[in-house]
Amino acid sequence: MEPVKSEGRAIPGYSLKRDGTKVSDEQIKEWLMEGMEGEAYAYGYRKLTVFLRRTYGLCINKKKVYRLCKEMDILRPQRQ
Repeated sequence: MEPVKSEGRAIPGYSLKRDGTKVSDEQIKEWLMEGMEGEAYAYGYRKLTVFLRRTYGLCINKKKVYRLCKEMDILRPQRQ
């Protein structure tokens, strides 16, 4: 009998703003791309998280921003 593997909680597909409105992950990806083109081009996922929080008022976790950046393949290589 094979053991059942749990993959954790399902990804909800949205985040909330400070006023409680839902913002889809696709919209967040667009904002990340806009940020990467503009002033945040050299930012890592942690600074991008602060950028999203300050600019758009999102309540978003750095781990979620990391996952979205990884999906879009926009992560910069780590410094040595």
